[in-house]
Parts: sequence; structure tokens; C-alpha cells
Amino acid sequence: MTKITNQSRRKLLINMARSGALLPFVGQMLGQNVYAQTGMAQRVLFLYYPNGVVPYNWQPSQFDGSIGGSQELSFGLGPLANWHDRLIILKNLTLDIGSGAGAHYNDMRGILTGNKDISTGSASIDHLIAEQLGSEGVLSLGVRTGPKSDIMISKPRNVTTTQRPIPNNDPRDVATKLALGIGNVDSPQSDEMRRTYEAILADFDSLANATLDSVRRAKLDMHENALKRLKDQSSVQVGECVFNTNVLADPYANSSQELNQTEWQMFPHLCRAQIDNIVGAFSCGLHRVATLQLSKGDENGNLVNYSFDECWQMAQQAIAQGIQSSQGGDPVSSMTRWYNEFASHSASHRPGDVPHTAQVRWYHSLLAYTLEQLNNKGLLDDTLVVMFSEVGDGSQHGGAAGAVTLAGGAGGALSSGRIIHCGNGSNESQQRIWGTHQLFGDVARLMGVNSLPEPYWTGGVV
Repeated sequence: MTKITNQSRRKLLINMARSGALLPFVGQMLGQNVYAQTGMAQRVLFLYYPNGVVPYNWQPSQFDGSIGGSQELSFGLGPLANWHDRLIILKNLTLDIGSGAGAHYNDMRGILTGNKDISTGSASIDHLIAEQLGSEGVLSLGVRTGPKSDIMISKPRNVTTTQRPIPNNDPRDVATKLALGIGNVDSPQSDEMRRTYEAILADFDSLANATLDSVRRAKLDMHENALKRLKDQSSVQVGECVFNTNVLADPYANSSQELNQTEWQMFPHLCRAQIDNIVGAFSCGLHRVATLQLSKGDENGNLVNYSFDECWQMAQQAIAQGIQSSQGGDPVSSMTRWYNEFASHSASHRPGDVPHTAQVRWYHSLLAYTLEQLNNKGLLDDTLVVMFSEVGDGSQHGGAAGAVTLAGGAGGALSSGRIIHCGNGSNESQQRIWGTHQLFGDVARLMGVNSLPEPYWTGGVV
């Protein structure tokens, strides 16, 4: 048998690179779907937060076009100042929640389906995308803050709209189950795959000296990055694909009681723990589609008490910037009275209230945390995060003046760092321009899904 030396192998690869024959050769040699497609996102997170926004404290100061500078766009969007080049802010996007909506629970059931009463045989957009990507399905997680968890935004196929499964609200349980999905990371097959990728990558270093045109060199770089990703996955992210099973557990897992004042402080920690679980699942290749539901809009039975320290500090910041409470009188005493009354739900109906303004800013700080974690894992460039709520103008139950933020690189498919003005914030069909039917159709196509079974996900927003 003729022995192929490293030198002869390297010469062969260089000649193949120059001729353009290396690129299909790499794909065939790996024998699997290499994540190296340009113009396509590799994973998507649908991130839901309750109660909508305070329009005039969320709306960016710029009308539309490229985002200029690093100053805060608005009080609500302030935590994202370091991520302007990775954002698309969608102002006044109509939330297509279906006819007959008008209460938070109806709006929520329609936000990812386009209709709160879709048929049993249909599914929400996250499941429609996952169905065509593979068998891993949607990683559906939540953070519940009360004993009721019956209004779900995500709907799998073949379940009734009122019997949608409750997402896993227990970060510790999620981490344990995801860790089991990793499998044996020290198996001989995994080690062999890793050595194979390492040998190929060693040859890529020398190919940089080959005389290639810019197009072929860009494709070569693209495949090198894909090989690195596959090598990491073969060794389960080289020891980094580990889930922390010591995180907080769902406080309502075995209880029907309301949380006490100390337990209210758990909410932000539970939210970040679920974000960590999603990023870990993405990093390990366990899921490509995830949906995170942070509480629910109709919070009378599922209360989020925003008196946890982080949100309180943001409320103080709002007051310092001149944002007043609609209750009148001294804003500090009004805010304190509001918190003491546990009235987070009523704040969603009074968009001038300082606490609601603060909670919107806090949820956007969670988006900033999400982007940071994705970036730390090297996943942000080919991931898409879609952040949305179930109502538009916080003083009304309806889809007008929706506030949606896209974030991430989406595999280079999107031109980020811009604001898109989508309409005038009216529910009148003849006046609206774009809605979530079009946007979520765009999201599907950015994920490589071009044949959605439901025709109304049309696209055209971004």
C-alpha cells in the first residue's frame, strides 16, 4: 500500500484548493451536513416577554435607517447600546394575533400562530420551522412565576389550541435532561472524529499560502470555520458543553402557593438560567430552535412581582431621567405604593407608570445577556434571536404598534444595525404595512425553510 505523507497530502489539498475542487471534496469527506452555508441562520430563539412596551419610552429616537452612534436609543432599549450593530429594531410592527383577540391570553395564543384558534392539525411558527430542520424539535422553556401556567405561546402539531403543553419551567430539570442528551463524550468514535478534523484543519493552515481568488478564499475560510464547529461538536465543545445542574429549580414545581418576598428575587436568576440552558443546547448541537416564554401576559393568576432589586434600580433610573408615574404625586412614593400592592398586571394597562417602564428596560437587559452568552460561545454570528411581546401599545389589548427586536448575525443573511418603521401603529388593515405574518415568514426562510405549509407566513419585512 502506498503511504501518503503529510507533505504529499498537503500538496494535493493545495492543488485542489487552487482548482476549486476542495470545497465539494470536504463536504463528501465529512459525510454529514456541514454548517457552512452562507446567507442562512443556523439556529433561532423566540424570546417572549409579557405586557408589551411603553411606546414612547421604548420607541427609538431615530425614525428609521442605520443606527448611528452608541448612545441609548431609548430608555427601554438602553441595555442594548453595545449591540447596535447586531440589531434590527422593528417599530410599529402589527402583531397578527387573529380575529377576536382582546385579552392577554388570547393575544398570547395567537402571537406565534397568527390565530389564537388555529386548527389542531396546525402548529406555531417555531414548530413549523423545527419540523423541516430535523428530529430534535423545539426546545420549549419557560419561567413561571405563579401556580398557573395554562396560556402557552407555542403550539405543536396535533394538539388543541387550549391544550398546548406547558414548557419546562424548571432550569435544574432542563439542565439535567440536556446533559443526558450529550451522550458519552469520551467514546472511541468521538475521539476518532476529533482526530480526523484536527488533521484536516492542520492542512488548512498551509492552504492560506495558496494563490486563490477572493471568492475561493472566502469559501475556504467558510469551510474551515465549519470544520472547527464540527470538531468541537465531535468532542462536545472540547469540555465546554456542560450544563450546570446546580442552578435554581422551579419554585412552583411542588407548590400551589404564592411566592414570598424573598422568592420574588428569584425571577431574574431563573430567566438567566434558562438562557444559559438554551445557549448550551445550541452550542452542543442538541437543538436549533428554542422558544422561551417569560411568564404570561394575563398575570392576575401568574404574577410577576417586579420589585426584585434589578428592576427597582431601573425604576429609580427612570425617575432620575424625568419619567413620571401616571398615578400623580411624588413618583417615588407612587412607585413604592404600586410595588406594595403587587400590581404588575395593572401597570401593563397604564403605560406611563414607572414600574412598567422599568420592567421593559429589564427585559431588554435580558436580551443583552442572551447576546453576550451567544457571543461568548462563538454562536452569535449565525444565530437569530426574535424578541417580542403579545400586545403592542401597553394601554390596549391589541396588535397595534408592536415592538419587535431581531438580534444576531443570522449567518450573514441580514443587514443589521438598522431601524425599520413598519407602519403608523393603527389596527386598520388599509393603513398597516407589515406584521408578524411577514416577519416570521422571513425568519423561517433565514433558517432555510422555504416551503411552509401555512401560506400566510409570507415574508418581506427584512
